[in-house]
Amino acid sequence: MKKSVLIFICMTILGFSACMSTVTSEAPPILPTPTPVKMTKPPTKDPNFFLTSTIVPFYTQVPSPTVVGVPAIVNVALNMGSGGAGFSANLYAQEVYTGKTFTLFMSAGMHTAPLLPTSPPLDIAIQAPGTYVFYARLSNAPTEYFYGYTECQIPTDCVGSPLIALDVLPGERYTILIADRKALLPANDKRGLPVTVPWVKLNP
Repeated sequence: MKKSVLIFICMTILGFSACMSTVTSEAPPILPTPTPVKMTKPPTKDPNFFLTSTIVPFYTQVPSPTVVGVPAIVNVALNMGSGGAGFSANLYAQEVYTGKTFTLFMSAGMHTAPLLPTSPPLDIAIQAPGTYVFYARLSNAPTEYFYGYTECQIPTDCVGSPLIALDVLPGERYTILIADRKALLPANDKRGLPVTVPWVKLNP
């Protein structure tokens, strides 16, 4: 009788253990829900998005053409009236006959000026031989503040003389000062075209 009770108790414990092991076993993994193909496409954008968000003014800096052969080097200084340039500007060298235009960005910075920030003269490499006029437009107000290379060296005395056309030769260095704020310059849409504004050649 005692043996039967012991066997019954053991069988009950083993059966209970077996049931508990089944209950605590891990559940089968849940499979992911398939995503429809139409939901995987990128979101659509307004076709005019880039047209409205990337409009730039017509006077922005345009890369210079490539110089072929040995260039002429022109050291260009800009005097806005205080002896130097206090603001960033775009410098232009435009060939009077072909219109080929070389550009250089002049940033505003400190250069030997105790009171005003000025930019140092910069070297611009241009195609040679050629005959060029030189001028500058401020990058933040190009249609309001512009300067030409003329006979006038003191901005307050300038009256808008014709631009000086400089003959340049390969491998040679030249120095010019752009200071005439009243000079008539080629229009922004005339870069790359022969120069039609007044210009003169000075006798060497």
